[in-house]
Amino acid sequence: MTNLPKWASRTAALSILFVLLGAAYLFVVGPLVEAYRSADEAIELTGDQLARYENISKSYPALKTQLEKLNRRQAASGVYLPGNTDALAAAGLQEDVSATIEKNGGKLRSIQILPVTNDGDFKRVSVRVQLTATLGAFTQILYTLEAGKPVVFVDNLDVKNRRARRAKKDQEQDPELVIRFDLYGYLRPEVS
Repeated sequence: MTNLPKWASRTAALSILFVLLGAAYLFVVGPLVEAYRSADEAIELTGDQLARYENISKSYPALKTQLEKLNRRQAASGVYLPGNTDALAAAGLQEDVSATIEKNGGKLRSIQILPVTNDGDFKRVSVRVQLTATLGAFTQILYTLEAGKPVVFVDNLDVKNRRARRAKKDQEQDPELVIRFDLYGYLRPEVS
């Protein structure tokens, strides 16, 4: 083996020492420091989230009270059909239509409850109505139904003259019409 000068062996030893220290930092100390830094960031982020959730939880009672007030006001508004179930709402609608027709001079021929359909978050309750009435009475019936509460809508309106051919003097009178239409309203959505 050849002997190296003293300064060269010292330089080689120091180089090996620096390489070992660099490798130790790179493979041991560096990952530990990065892990601690990541843990600190995660703790800080979790602390911020916890503070936000605490603020939200403090506002919960006020928001719950506000929601209850809105639900009571909505229930009392009369916009939705009364009744807790589809069948009760349909029966109530059927009863209201019958009373309105009779009160305004029409004659109810038939009324049929149609299947309930979903319209977004709402349940649509419908009845199919057939009646006879004069034009004046029918206008009053439609006005009473659409202007009242609960809010209802007329769809598929079909109006026919009961006697298509009449003498001229009969045409001066208000003709009797055969009228068919679907009437629907909405049930109040379930509130959870």
